[in-house]
Amino acid sequence: MTKIVLFILLFLFAIFSSFLIISTAAKYNSDTSLNLLAAQFLKGHISLEPTKDLPVGDISIYNGKYYLYFGPLASIILMPFVALFGKNFPQILVGIGSLAVSFFAVYSISKSFKFSKIDSLWLSLFFTFSTVLLSASFINISSYLVEALGASLVLLSLAEYFSKKRRPLLIGLFLGLAVLSRVILIFAVIFFVIEFFRNSLSRKQLVLLLIPVVLSCLFLGTYNYLRFHSFTETGYNYHMKEPFPLSRNFEYGSTSLIHVPANLYSFFIKPPAPILYYEKGFGFRFPYFKADPWGMAIWFTSPLFLMLLFQFRKNKYFVSALITTACIVIPIFTWYSVGFAQFGYRYALDFLPFLFLLLIPALLPKLSKAAIALIIIGVIFNCIYITSLWDVYPHFGIY
Repeated sequence: MTKIVLFILLFLFAIFSSFLIISTAAKYNSDTSLNLLAAQFLKGHISLEPTKDLPVGDISIYNGKYYLYFGPLASIILMPFVALFGKNFPQILVGIGSLAVSFFAVYSISKSFKFSKIDSLWLSLFFTFSTVLLSASFINISSYLVEALGASLVLLSLAEYFSKKRRPLLIGLFLGLAVLSRVILIFAVIFFVIEFFRNSLSRKQLVLLLIPVVLSCLFLGTYNYLRFHSFTETGYNYHMKEPFPLSRNFEYGSTSLIHVPANLYSFFIKPPAPILYYEKGFGFRFPYFKADPWGMAIWFTSPLFLMLLFQFRKNKYFVSALITTACIVIPIFTWYSVGFAQFGYRYALDFLPFLFLLLIPALLPKLSKAAIALIIIGVIFNCIYITSLWDVYPHFGIY
């Protein structure tokens, strides 16, 4: 009963905090890039219209035309809404919808691993309110929303795989759509290929699963060719000059081993920044911490993952999940940008679903008091400190 009451109280706190975060973030970020591209799609164009509304980031220029360099799925989803309500339709609903879908998907996955209903709800609350998914879903920056959308689709593919029905075409559809949001998510297919070699999928099931993925890759390749005359070019090689301070990182190449230490530090070690009374002193001032836009280690945003260190266990999906995580992590950790500006290490969203699979054995057969405590700490930390990106703390009336 205590676990149920605590969940209800924490869930209500999370919902209340959601309104504070979204309303605060809206004052500082009013991105409409996805809407602008959706409006162009409705006109039969795939480039952005060169107007005063043109976004200043996340765009490429090629042959005098401007393009968003991430996948088209989010803008395709927004097309009917932009058609009905115009370019000012709140595109943040893509993120909010992705968060809701992720809650459902994690609940389904957790139930498949024989967690109780209440424990499955706790894990859903963890994934949606105590990981970088929360900030990516509630801050209206197009690249954030695209990442949240991609993660939710990968989670849906896993939820379907672990369900009793296990429909391969539906799994492939979710994966294919994920690729149309974030091309790096093509590596998520590796999990299911390994499962085939483990005899968990038949040859027919694997083929059916791959059909939507291949079709999505062909669609994305054609989309890229129409924009950049290359099936594999997504636009990153033509993006407009990176603003400072990331421009300094880019001087060493977009992909290089030189970027690995910074990414490792941001993901594994970097703490939040202290709030000090005096710039040259070390006296902490309430509320003591603020988000560092260069990121924070996963242990701060998602302390439940500490269970991987202190209660590590394996299950039959360990190898599949670990190899898939590694294949996604390698290009991310060699990338020149650590995700500035962000709350936590937001690129982790690409491999977070598989990291969650690695975590599950450490939590079985039911959530311990320690696990519940870590979820509570993580949810409260994320809900209170996300707005510290703008030096405001609406929970405490500090603006």
